[in-house]
Amino acid sequence: MDNSEIIIFDLLVVGLAEFFRPDTQYQLPKYPYPDFLQRASNTLALKMTTFFYPRTLEGLLALLEKPLQTWYPLVIPKEFDSEYGLIYDRALSEEASQYFYEQLIKRGQLPEFASVKVQQIALENFQFLRLLDKLQQANEQDAERSQREYVLLRQFLITNPYTTLGQLRNTFSQTRYISIDDVGDLYEDCKENESYWCCDHCGPLIKKHGHLRGIKPSVCNDHRKNLSYVRRISEKQGLRRLKFGIHWRVCLPGIPEIRLFHALEKLHKQQPEYLCEVQLWPGIDRYDLGLQFGDGSVWAVDIKDYRNPYDLALQLKPIFGEGDLRYDESFYVIPNHRLHQRQDYIEILREEATGLPKSTHLFSDTAFEERVRAKIMHLRDLRKNKVPAIREYLGSA
Repeated sequence: MDNSEIIIFDLLVVGLAEFFRPDTQYQLPKYPYPDFLQRASNTLALKMTTFFYPRTLEGLLALLEKPLQTWYPLVIPKEFDSEYGLIYDRALSEEASQYFYEQLIKRGQLPEFASVKVQQIALENFQFLRLLDKLQQANEQDAERSQREYVLLRQFLITNPYTTLGQLRNTFSQTRYISIDDVGDLYEDCKENESYWCCDHCGPLIKKHGHLRGIKPSVCNDHRKNLSYVRRISEKQGLRRLKFGIHWRVCLPGIPEIRLFHALEKLHKQQPEYLCEVQLWPGIDRYDLGLQFGDGSVWAVDIKDYRNPYDLALQLKPIFGEGDLRYDESFYVIPNHRLHQRQDYIEILREEATGLPKSTHLFSDTAFEERVRAKIMHLRDLRKNKVPAIREYLGSA
């Protein structure tokens, strides 16, 4: 793979991320182009010998919306699905956003000399990572409290994409390792006299061309105001909203995690002898859920919500399981809506994710819940069969 061409692709994505950087009103930026976008555009203009390079901004935006495989003249990273474009509806596309946050920011691969605006986007992600690192360090000496505070933090960010200073004070006034200011830095101020909306499936919504739009359309793309899961946020003094990067990297992936946790907690309350414990984010998020059963076995679970199974297969690796986090079986769980979009999703993952051990299984969230129920029924049947056998033994003794 030509590394210089990958660098051009990265410059293009970073330049577009800055160009479409949403302010509080999510308005399209104007000229001049960000430096990275200008540099990448100049290279494309020189390389596009077969196609006519657009002479106007409107023409360039129209080109960038088209699937890359139909026009892009340079190497496309394997982590980017070329069936999609770089922008959608005059904003960074979902695929480009995923590449930006998962590949460039999460892995610390931003090009050198990134602008102040791009550094600010990255900083939003690093603010949370700094808290994660602080709690992981505390975990070595104070595992119980640091774990409890991490769960409190993650749950709060997922279930409260809008908040106020008063709510932050009420929730985090007694925490030892994270402060009210730490959490407050993950939010931005909302404008007064502005209406805000939230979706239970994907979090804060953006107003675009008179419609409400989610941060990740492949997760949820119907946000009519009369739907039960679309809520208008009550006007409150000092209302604050999750920053874009925290919404993308922390809140959005946490929604299916919390949903599955609640479903399994219900099973735990119904059958506590057989499903003894369901733990959220064990070991400060080494994996998403830990399940302990009545026979002493432990399952580790990670929930992954990717549109493209080929992209996800590149990310999958054996789940950490050392020391207190050891487990007997592990599972990668895919939200049901991904299988509705592509019925062969799990089959593709099984074929492509070749580096996983046999003890790691791939399931949809519904199929995984059924697997847990089957485990509970198996343990219950074992117990029923064992009790008569013991009575028969005692009677003959």
